[in-house]
Amino acid sequence: MSETHPTPNRTVLEMTQSTKIFVWLALGGAGVGLGLALPWLLQNAANWPIPYLDVLKFLGTIDSPLMVFGRPAMLGLVGLVVAFFITHEAAKLTLTDAEIRITEGDDSRIVTREQVGGVYRKGGKVRIESPEGRVLFNDDVEGGGARIAEAFIAHGYPWEGTLTGPRAAHTSQGRK
Repeated sequence: MSETHPTPNRTVLEMTQSTKIFVWLALGGAGVGLGLALPWLLQNAANWPIPYLDVLKFLGTIDSPLMVFGRPAMLGLVGLVVAFFITHEAAKLTLTDAEIRITEGDDSRIVTREQVGGVYRKGGKVRIESPEGRVLFNDDVEGGGARIAEAFIAHGYPWEGTLTGPRAAHTSQGRK
């Protein structure tokens, strides 16, 4: 689910617009669904060990038009706000043969080739370390392991992770 824009001298790894729209719809829809289900959940909370249970049950009984329509609308809006922050803060890596530009939200920084000692995946995250072992970047990057590995290898960065699949065989043969 990454958008890779290869040009002769750069590759951009970022969240695609369709993935962003999916996140917005999923979280907005989850908020609306919670707003619709909240009265039922609160009414059936009688067996749960929750403090202020009577207050919560009372809130679940309010069925004024403002609450019936307002609750799903407000929780849907909260879901959209959370989705915006998730998609806005997603890491974008612009790779060239000389540097890696890391953009997260409105912040951007550059890691030069000389600063990179190794790149690999750890869990679901991409980790860039200096030759001394200092962590320069450790976050999620959209795209899947093979595509991310191909991008770093294509620009000559020291990829230390394993490669799998048919793309990996082609990539590793091309770099020998």
